[in-house]
Amino acid sequence: MKTRYRVQLLCRSLLIAVVSLGLTAEAIAGETGKIAGTVVDDEGSPLPGVQVIVEGTSPLRGAVTDEDGFYQIIKLDPDRYTVSFRFIGFSETRVENVQVRVDQTTRIDVTMRIALIEGEEVVIIAERPIVEMGRTTTTSVVDEQQLEALPLAGLEDAINLQAGVVDGHFRGGRAAEVSYLVNGVPITNVFSNTAAFEVQENAVANLEVISGVFNAEYGQALSGVVNIVTKTAPRNWSASVQADVGTYLSSREVPYLNRIANDQDTYSVADFETVTVPYTEAANLPNWRNYQFDIGGPLMRDRLGFRLTGRYRKQSSHVIGRDWFSPSDSSAIDVSFPADEWVIESSGTGDFVASESERLFANPNLIWQVSQNVKLDYNAFLSLGEARDIDHGDKYVPTGQNKSYELNQTHILTARILHSNTAFSSFSYSFLHDKSDRYLYEIPDDFESTGILDQRYVSPEHNQLVGQNAFSVGGNDLSTWDALTASHTFRADYTNQLTRVHQMKVGFQGRFHRLDNRLYGIEISSRTKWQPIVSPNKFNDERLRATPTELSGYVQDKMEFENLIINAGLRADYFDADYVQPIDWSQAPSEMIADLSTPEPGDSTSNRVNTEPRFQLSPRLGVAFPISATGVVRFSAGLFFQIPAMSLLYTNPEFEVDPTAGSNTYGNPGINPERTLAFEVGLQQALTSDLGVELTIFSKDIRNLTGQEFTTDRKYVTPAIHWTNIDYGTIFGLTLSVFQRRRGGVAWDIDYTLQFADGTASDPDQAYGRFLSGLDPIRRMYRLDWDRRHVLNLQLTYNPSDRFSVSLINRLRAGAPYTSARDFVRSFVENNVNRPAQIISDVRMYWAPGFLPSNFQFFVQVENLFDQEIIDFVYADTGSPTTSYNRLLFERSGSEIGGVNTLEDWFYNAAFYGPPRQVRFGVRTRL
Repeated sequence: MKTRYRVQLLCRSLLIAVVSLGLTAEAIAGETGKIAGTVVDDEGSPLPGVQVIVEGTSPLRGAVTDEDGFYQIIKLDPDRYTVSFRFIGFSETRVENVQVRVDQTTRIDVTMRIALIEGEEVVIIAERPIVEMGRTTTTSVVDEQQLEALPLAGLEDAINLQAGVVDGHFRGGRAAEVSYLVNGVPITNVFSNTAAFEVQENAVANLEVISGVFNAEYGQALSGVVNIVTKTAPRNWSASVQADVGTYLSSREVPYLNRIANDQDTYSVADFETVTVPYTEAANLPNWRNYQFDIGGPLMRDRLGFRLTGRYRKQSSHVIGRDWFSPSDSSAIDVSFPADEWVIESSGTGDFVASESERLFANPNLIWQVSQNVKLDYNAFLSLGEARDIDHGDKYVPTGQNKSYELNQTHILTARILHSNTAFSSFSYSFLHDKSDRYLYEIPDDFESTGILDQRYVSPEHNQLVGQNAFSVGGNDLSTWDALTASHTFRADYTNQLTRVHQMKVGFQGRFHRLDNRLYGIEISSRTKWQPIVSPNKFNDERLRATPTELSGYVQDKMEFENLIINAGLRADYFDADYVQPIDWSQAPSEMIADLSTPEPGDSTSNRVNTEPRFQLSPRLGVAFPISATGVVRFSAGLFFQIPAMSLLYTNPEFEVDPTAGSNTYGNPGINPERTLAFEVGLQQALTSDLGVELTIFSKDIRNLTGQEFTTDRKYVTPAIHWTNIDYGTIFGLTLSVFQRRRGGVAWDIDYTLQFADGTASDPDQAYGRFLSGLDPIRRMYRLDWDRRHVLNLQLTYNPSDRFSVSLINRLRAGAPYTSARDFVRSFVENNVNRPAQIISDVRMYWAPGFLPSNFQFFVQVENLFDQEIIDFVYADTGSPTTSYNRLLFERSGSEIGGVNTLEDWFYNAAFYGPPRQVRFGVRTRL
């Protein structure tokens, strides 16, 4: 049933995309840049009246220099352009390879020569300056060519290569403190505060990563902004196709259970052994498959353009299980009896089964030039995928674990109007529909009439057949997650170049969300007559329906003086959870409680109150001023606002208490927004015409972070936990970048990040985890879990011709901290020891044989080139990823393992390690 639903929804999404091909838009605020400069003659005198034209734009964009020889052209999409300068009596000057970036001014100053020969032309190849004088914050832009050249597995890798970004954490902040936008429109799923879908690299024209203090036009983020600009319809028809496959190529071996005997109804312990298996045997072949295409061109010259990007990708993880047991297998394992008397069912095939994901992505785009001043664009992003994760404890029952399914459709329509050469506006509407499910078996067709789920579900007794340090030998997941986040976003922006100095932006955005989630357990017991049904226990059937609203507005003034750039802005944010919350958290389940304000016994009053809307004003300021012709210093500061993930606001939305549980947790829809006050000081300096350096010192003060507060439920006398603004943190550090643009076919970039990230909690639910472990709450700041003190990234590209290129990425990262335990006593200092450091090298090489056209290329990509054993997690009591004092104690005790595996197998967890070396081979061609 759910498969049919997903297919029907995908068909409807495609239908919307087709119908919308006539109703379209273009990218909005934060998606364009400008070209400006001065034109003089050979003697340095300004030339007024020079005609400046940006070639290849439709309609043709340009300007005329004023009495000071100054010109500026706004509203240019990020791209590489040729700019021509024409003036009577002077040679025409053409500047090629002019690169325009989002929110940046590209400065092109030209000296024109008197024409000695009629029709004489001067051609200049532009190079982007080493120092960006107008940039007031830390921003990195990765273009289409860089994405193709670098050995990346996805956009996430490109983001993590930027200075100040470590494992998705921007300058030490929590991972959910980042805003994700596509073409200037937010694509964040507000329930999880993560990107609702993954834009594929072949659809990206520019990736902008802002890790510093960002302008007032960006909101709902504390640490950073990722703005993805997708490709649009080209002026001429073109196409590209790429296909590649890959596999693990590693000498590393992994312990696995092996069944010696076969084709028996039951087995004994003697029929199983633990063997080591190399990854080349355990991994699927291939374990990476990628097929992608891109086609586009004009449907009507200079009026209507179309582009379609598509990709299919299937990848398998290095976390691999083995199918030895089916969920319905039932075994008699009891350590109180000799192991040779155990009776074991094992009906699995013995196949290796990896954690894997499979995804289908499409991005149709249509551009319609309605008139010379009105341009419309439509983008659809359609993503269909499924994934399976192998849990360590269920390593040998992989078919009993839930799969995740997702279907996302996002439609963006934007209209841009050019009011004059100095003013334009944009209006956009986007619809995000993010559906995610997690289940083992689909709901039967007759469920509505019978109420019975798939008969293959087995009772929880099958999950409880083994004892200590043993893998499951049967059983299955007995829960289902069904979630929908739908968001309607309206946005309007107006930009006006009021004077040569002042560029004003004002904008408004409204996001209207609908959350419709259900999480329920599956019960198979005597009271269900051993039939699998939705649990009749109300505590195991949670339903959320909510309609929160976000509103925001901003004003931004970019002032570009001759030797000073100022970005000043003010943002206003409003949030309404549109829900109720308890007045007395110790009686949260009770809608009515005793009214203690009156002397009359028995009087009651409501324990519910409507949540109050939240509002904040956030000022932003950025300043840049040159200290020399090749150096600039900048300073920026700002206050930032973010509503926590809606999953925290609406946890346990019915405020129920399960009396059989040791504690209960409630959401808090009335929680205050999280706030960050951030500062940075930076220096850009050109060392030579090709070599530059950038140094940034940053600091963040974080308040109102979401944490947990404990009370005692008055009725059940159990801990009652609710989310509140209790946590805080401070972060400071520096980033240093040294880079050389391409010379002689070689370009390189070195980024170093030093950071000190301290706080009272690494995760909002950390206090609950400590409670379950019997630990006291933390009441002081400590190193956060992701605080890698030192991170060094090196990018090196060698591209001597259009037939050959090789790119190398090296990453050196200090180990993340953990809390040690010695002699079974946990350290009183949280995160007092580092895990091992990591060195990772990836490489990609393109080659076009001489007997083929240069646009037909073969490539090879190797990740973890030297097959380093990358340690991500360790056992706290030993600092080792393979052994624990618990293992040593268990061995000394002489106790029996409660299953058929060995301790070596049990204590080796593949998820503690990064992936081994993977090699991919592919071919790419452009038409």
